[in-house]
Amino acid sequence: MYDPDLHLLVDDEEIDARWHVRRVLARPERRTHDPVIRADRPWEGRAAGLWSSVLYDQDEGIHKCWYRSADDDVEAASDRNVFNYAVSDDGLTWEKPELHAVEWHGSRRNNIVYWPHDVAGLRAFETHGVIVDDVGAPERRYKLLCYHAFDSNEGNGIYGLFSPDGIHWTRTSSPIMPQAGDRHSAMKDPVSGRYLAYTRRPFVTGAVSKPQYPEAEVPNEPLGSRMPYKRLITRASSADFLSWSDFENVLRMDEWDTPGTQFYSISPFAYGNRYLAFVDLYDTEVEKIWVTLASSPDGVRWLRPRREAFLDLGADGQWDDTWINVTNNPPIRQGRHLRFWYMGRQSAHGRAHRIAAIGSFRLGVDRFAGLVAGRQMGQLVTEPVEARQPRLFVNARLNQPGTIRVGLRSAEAAPIAGRSLEDCDPIRGDAIDHPVRWRGESRLGRVQGERVRLHIEVTYGTLFAFRFGTAPRDVS
Repeated sequence: MYDPDLHLLVDDEEIDARWHVRRVLARPERRTHDPVIRADRPWEGRAAGLWSSVLYDQDEGIHKCWYRSADDDVEAASDRNVFNYAVSDDGLTWEKPELHAVEWHGSRRNNIVYWPHDVAGLRAFETHGVIVDDVGAPERRYKLLCYHAFDSNEGNGIYGLFSPDGIHWTRTSSPIMPQAGDRHSAMKDPVSGRYLAYTRRPFVTGAVSKPQYPEAEVPNEPLGSRMPYKRLITRASSADFLSWSDFENVLRMDEWDTPGTQFYSISPFAYGNRYLAFVDLYDTEVEKIWVTLASSPDGVRWLRPRREAFLDLGADGQWDDTWINVTNNPPIRQGRHLRFWYMGRQSAHGRAHRIAAIGSFRLGVDRFAGLVAGRQMGQLVTEPVEARQPRLFVNARLNQPGTIRVGLRSAEAAPIAGRSLEDCDPIRGDAIDHPVRWRGESRLGRVQGERVRLHIEVTYGTLFAFRFGTAPRDVS
């Protein structure tokens, strides 16, 4: 999904000025009413899909899903969490194959790929973010960060899981991020080639996440012995998935956030010339989590131009009415749409019995957010951007009688002869890649390779992105 020539209009980082346009978040074009993966195996309890990953295997032509399930009805803590695997042709109808990889209570006829029940004192583990690449030994082709917590709290932290095939996994002998937070995600950075981990900062000794706790009397602890702890997002990087840099804070709450909300987790990915992330906003007062959108030019400095929910909770009484979380992976392109998957929960954070499943939604290609204009002419001028390719395309949905025109200007904002607004042929309709033409000519000409500004006019429509390229993309 990384493309340095694709410029999303999800924030104002590349916009010098704009008038009479307003940014709006996209809304899922289609969202599954019922789960596509639900708990229906003895080892899954009532929760399937906790913090999952979905990837498409081009060689095999199938979707692959790795998901954690939880059975809170069993007595032994080590029996509760299991890491599973499912496959699908279309991403909607899933099969849980009998892998014969892990023995569960005397049988290998299951879809389990990791179940560390034999680790002494293990009380919980958390997984999020399968990565597949050919860096390192073949047995480490599949990579995964996995948090482990122990009864003694000694050895807590994020471990590395590796696999040659995504089915048979081995764990590092010690944490690769000691004391790191349990909620985490991972990605491979297409720009630097490094692995990025986004997680909570390490816990402060004695800290708790609800501010009323420090004043409360805690059994066997002196009054005031605890201190408040608020969830925020930190980042670390690695060249080999084993040795990681120190954590740096990259996203924290500010005065525009509702008191009592925290960042529970983040699902980042590279898209276009930016990084995007679905950020889970946790309201500690009502025990609800919904998904918001953030963007970043570098993966470190994150912007939240719109604070409302990108993916909201399901209707009251439905399977996804309390918590939702988008899976930790880039979307998968299916024709004119991007396919996503998300976890939905009908049980709150404080409940002892988790109930969860996996659903799906889709968006138009590149249509995460856009600038909308009405009857009054909307205008925007970009910062200088590099026109490395010979043609220009815009992603826009225009209603009758709406149009878009695009003029090119120099980095110093001087109009470019033959490529001005007045020369531009009006663009109409709904397309992922509207070709921009000036009096019938689609080539950028002499300005190719230079830094230019785009001066865009739009009425009765929404502009989502622009892209320099050689031809329209095949999105049929």
